Amino acid sequence: MRSTKANILLVGVALLGLAACNKLGAPDGNKSDSADASATAAADDGTGKKLDTYVEAHNTFVGTFGFEEKAQAYRKSNIAQASTDGSFNVDAGWIEQGLSKLKVAHAMSGGSSDLDTAAGALIASMGKVQTHLASLETYYSSKKYLDDKLARGKAEDSQMLGELDAAEKDFTRFGALLDVALDKRDAALLDTLKSSDPLKYNTKLALTHSKKLINLFNGPDDAKKPELFAKGDAEVAIIEKAIADAHQEAVKKGKTDPSGLSSLTSMIGSYRSFKQGHEGSDLESMLREYNSAVDSSNTFGSME
Repeated sequence: MRSTKANILLVGVALLGLAACNKLGAPDGNKSDSADASATAAADDGTGKKLDTYVEAHNTFVGTFGFEEKAQAYRKSNIAQASTDGSFNVDAGWIEQGLSKLKVAHAMSGGSSDLDTAAGALIASMGKVQTHLASLETYYSSKKYLDDKLARGKAEDSQMLGELDAAEKDFTRFGALLDVALDKRDAALLDTLKSSDPLKYNTKLALTHSKKLINLFNGPDDAKKPELFAKGDAEVAIIEKAIADAHQEAVKKGKTDPSGLSSLTSMIGSYRSFKQGHEGSDLESMLREYNSAVDSSNTFGSME
């Protein structure tokens, strides 16, 4: 299985925020103004900020020093079989930051009740993980395990693993429901942008289908499934056309290509390498390059 999940594009930061900036100094009644306003309305039905805050929490959990990384590091330490001369990477990382964002979003009004229920369950299970890992961090970083011959670590290992499993289960359900909500919003947004702004439309389309491509594969074993590559090839065709069309629109407007599209091109290259060589490292590269595209789009605005 992949060690990390895919990041999610922040519509509010990467699209709607930039659209608002484009309005500055434009005369009333400008066509661009009305198109941006329509896109904002289509993407944000009153719960946009809440969804984007949920997305921020999700990306913190899957990002560097997040839950996924710290859970993998703990499991890799193999405490049950370890000795005191083992290598231990046990700490809570940035899980607390993800939890804080999750709690803020959960407290906002509106949105899906199913998603809120899943978020509430995740807050509870992830809170246990954060508290326990933070406690164990001091034990391992101070090497107190040398004094008790790893007794505490071994005694608490089963509980820690159980808490990680529970949080992972809740995180998977939360992510699935978040995808449902975002897919609905993305569909409305793309429908509006298709006729109002081809550059933004094609950039968003490329990012959306890149995530679909990433989500087809869960690990190297999927390389044995030709039906997945048939679907992958179809996604790649959509992505490459969208990138080409976005580039063409950018040239027309005298702009540089939107942030992140070069990373999506690299992602497609890694996909083709994975298809041919079936190496897990190529699948990891696909994920890394997709996440790089999302990160740069979230930071700088995907429609620049």
